[in-house]
Amino acid sequence: MVNVLNDCPKVSFIIVNYNGIVCLKDCFDSIMNLNYPQEKIECILVDNGSVDGSIQFINKEYRNVRVIKNDSNEGFAKPNNDGAKIASGEYLALINNDMKLEKNWLMDMIESLTKVEDENYVCVGSKILNWDGSKLDYVGGSISFYGHGFQFDYGLNAEEGNKKYNKDQDILFPCGGAMLIDKNTFLEVGGFDEDYFAYNEDVDLGWRLWILGHKVRFCSKAVCYHKHSVTSNKMNKNIKDELNSRNSLYTIYKNYDDEKIYKVLFSALSIKMYRTNDDDTVQLDSVKDFIDNLHKMKAKRDWVQKQRKVDDKVIVDKFFKKPYDNQMLKYNFKNNLYNNIIEQLISSTELDNIFGKKKSKVLVISSGSIGEKMAGPGIRYLEISKELSKICNVSLAVPNDDCNLNLEDYNIEYFHYSGSNYDKIKDEFLTSDIVIVQGIIFELLPILKSLCDDRIVIVDLYDPIVIEDLEINKKKDIKTREVIHNSSLNLLKDQIKIGDYFVCASEKQKDFWSGMLVSANKINPREYDLSNTLKKLIGLLPFGISNEDPVHNREVLKDKISNFKENDKVFIWGGGVWNWFDPLTLIRAIGKISRYRDDIKLFFMGVKHPNPDVPEMEMLNAAVNLAEELGIRDKNVFFNMDWVDYNDRQNFLMEAYAGVSSHFDNLETRFSFRTRILDYFWAELPIIATEGDYFANEVIDKKLGLIVKYEDVDGMEQALIRICDDKQYYEECKNNIKLYREQLKWKNVTKDLKAFCLEPIKKTIESRRMYSSILDICQLESDGVIEPICFDKSVKQEFKCRYPNLNRVEVKFGTYNRINYGTLLFQLHDKLTGVVIFEQKVSIASLEDCKWHLIEFSPIINSEGREFYFEISTFEDVQISNSVALFYKKAYNRYGNLYYDEGKVDGNLAFKTSCMLTNKTLDDKDGIMLYDEKCIGSILNNMNGITELDRNRLLKYIEVTQENKDNMQKQSTEELTKSITKISEELRKFDKWQRVIDSRFDRLKKLNFVALIKRAFKNKSNEVVKE
Repeated sequence: MVNVLNDCPKVSFIIVNYNGIVCLKDCFDSIMNLNYPQEKIECILVDNGSVDGSIQFINKEYRNVRVIKNDSNEGFAKPNNDGAKIASGEYLALINNDMKLEKNWLMDMIESLTKVEDENYVCVGSKILNWDGSKLDYVGGSISFYGHGFQFDYGLNAEEGNKKYNKDQDILFPCGGAMLIDKNTFLEVGGFDEDYFAYNEDVDLGWRLWILGHKVRFCSKAVCYHKHSVTSNKMNKNIKDELNSRNSLYTIYKNYDDEKIYKVLFSALSIKMYRTNDDDTVQLDSVKDFIDNLHKMKAKRDWVQKQRKVDDKVIVDKFFKKPYDNQMLKYNFKNNLYNNIIEQLISSTELDNIFGKKKSKVLVISSGSIGEKMAGPGIRYLEISKELSKICNVSLAVPNDDCNLNLEDYNIEYFHYSGSNYDKIKDEFLTSDIVIVQGIIFELLPILKSLCDDRIVIVDLYDPIVIEDLEINKKKDIKTREVIHNSSLNLLKDQIKIGDYFVCASEKQKDFWSGMLVSANKINPREYDLSNTLKKLIGLLPFGISNEDPVHNREVLKDKISNFKENDKVFIWGGGVWNWFDPLTLIRAIGKISRYRDDIKLFFMGVKHPNPDVPEMEMLNAAVNLAEELGIRDKNVFFNMDWVDYNDRQNFLMEAYAGVSSHFDNLETRFSFRTRILDYFWAELPIIATEGDYFANEVIDKKLGLIVKYEDVDGMEQALIRICDDKQYYEECKNNIKLYREQLKWKNVTKDLKAFCLEPIKKTIESRRMYSSILDICQLESDGVIEPICFDKSVKQEFKCRYPNLNRVEVKFGTYNRINYGTLLFQLHDKLTGVVIFEQKVSIASLEDCKWHLIEFSPIINSEGREFYFEISTFEDVQISNSVALFYKKAYNRYGNLYYDEGKVDGNLAFKTSCMLTNKTLDDKDGIMLYDEKCIGSILNNMNGITELDRNRLLKYIEVTQENKDNMQKQSTEELTKSITKISEELRKFDKWQRVIDSRFDRLKKLNFVALIKRAFKNKSNEVVKE
């Protein structure tokens, strides 16, 4: 080892090349330009039989480079070993031919080894970026328990990656394409295993180094750039995959100790048997190759285990942080098959005794900015992530690019996302078991909706945004409000459709959301069987307070309140001033008090929202203006026009006397959960608040403060005075709060969420991405629109389905090229029974002119050969002036009757229907099974446990069905009779016409046409002679 950096040890660069002439100039020029004495650098090129002129190029342009010529491609491992054997340097720098090094690369690598006071460090890996430096390539890596190596944050934006990986740290293995290693150690441990040929040799070498008592380091400062796979792109993909697969078996077989190897090897071989398709023989071939070479591997294993100096448990505990995780394997399996395989192997082989319990990977998507300054959503998802990190592997997606929090202690990985930067969040989505979402994420990133089928989706409903929008936008015009409301409602309906589990803030909210879950058929017999309390469907997750008590570490209020005195009693308003709050009543009460005492102050802790996308609220301006009008701004009422840092808020709270919150009487108040009040509890501040919300009842029942009626200035004045002057009650409130706040700590309020994440259940319909669709009806042509669809008017189109699993209807709308508003109702009926199978409201504002609109529903399993009709109608709010119409093809009744306002129309709508094409027969848990006589009869014959009411319902259903069937048969008979009568009439006409023709034809047959012609010519001749 080198102890002094100025010694500048000699370094031998080894570059393996195979037809890589296009890269060699960049690679060798970067070596020649290093900030390092050139006399201390040796370059060795090992060429694997290139035919592109690589050797000639090196001999001409870089004459000091030593060249080893191989007659054929000998892979990666052996050429590097051959180069190491002739190298004269103290260190070996192993570099791929498609790498380009920064000037300080070598100096930084040497420094990483020398600055640690531990001679066991013999190897260091470099930070690798892609060729243009925009994305991470290598910053360290690990392996799954069955030997597949993976790189941390591969492809992550380099700016984010450089913030995250800015410190040197221990790593299991370096990347073999950009590493530095002590030459003697490399040769002593056997170098790269030449039986690997290519791929995973670096993983094996790194693991072996740790086993033999050596250590490997990651250098965060040393940066190089990778052009990617210049050599491997010339290799057949199946060969590459087979080498990767086989070499992973070599790696685990040689390096695990005796206690682990056989359980792990059995599991690894079992995983290999799960081929992606019947034609894929790569995994089987890799297993065969492994077995054929087992005798060689046995000798190598014996040597490694005999030389072992470090217990395997130390290495596993240090580096196998995610032993069950393999990102690429998860991309290749559908419907969580990978997870199912792993779960079975863990339980059957007791792998959890070796690697610990398998943790679910959870992606938490924050809708609010996270950093030093945070509002409610950001705080919520940061704290949820911290709690889940105790039982899961957590990734946190944040919408702001300036998040600088250190979350290493929680092992939380965070990254930035946006509408234009979604590659990372898409990758995280694909490799997560559970995803937690809230707000407009699916509107911002609609691509994520298509990925939800294979993920367990938890929807956070703590913020009833549809109700909140009503209050926020109440002063806007009705059309704008309709559009915003419909957009929020559709967004909410999408989330409920997608979600597997839901969380909300209170029991009152839970009741509210249960109604919507019922309407979406989320509360059903199968869900009830999971839990008759619905604990597997919806749980409580209110806002919480820190698990740690607040600590005052600096004085703050005296800098914010100009006339602050030691005995002043400061009432603190702990959050933003939004439109649904009522600071005006509070300010007026302070104004009255200011006339007879000056020791009561009101301080608004922060009014500028940390998220710049949140618009400024009208109520803030009204509050400031009122304080100025009353002459009490900056005297008795103070506004902090910024936002307090999250980790500084306790200083303001602990210097305050009590907390205040007031709001108006409206729907938002009824279902709200005031997060600012929680901070008051955290700081043990008695509370003065307005009646009507969740905490008002708690404050009264638990004696935590005082509650005032809506907009009651006198009542607010009296409450402020009492809290200041009634010392006994004040202290009683503080003592009660101290006991009460324990249940509000984040570790306690997240218990329902944590319970579900420990035993998650995927409950939405089986992934439809594995299915393709078959088009049934496709009426694309149209030559106009049918009459407008407005109140009391509807359009009905009949059709017959040819296939099972009907699940889509598309229609083409005309909007008259204007912005309309209101709501349409789409209903799909079974024609035989008239039963509504499916219905959906459609916002007219969302429709585009001359565009198709898709209606999608659960597959109707027994739709084949069945007749249906869909009906589109409207509500009272849709008049002619804001109506839309449907395109249709006139005089074209190929698919079924068309009706407008109950009157039959000669033509068909422009419409399409599709059916789900599956590789298996669906059952009733996968879709909708329509009742028929056979199915109802089976139910009636097995009536055990069925109620009399349900029996009567089924019998009534049969009666109605039979009646409809008889009516349809009667109608069909009548129509058939009319048709036969009409056809008979036409036949009689045709017969009469045929007889007339025949009689005329008979007269024609009797005529002598030749004689007639001769007579005509003779008459003509006589006329000429006379003239």
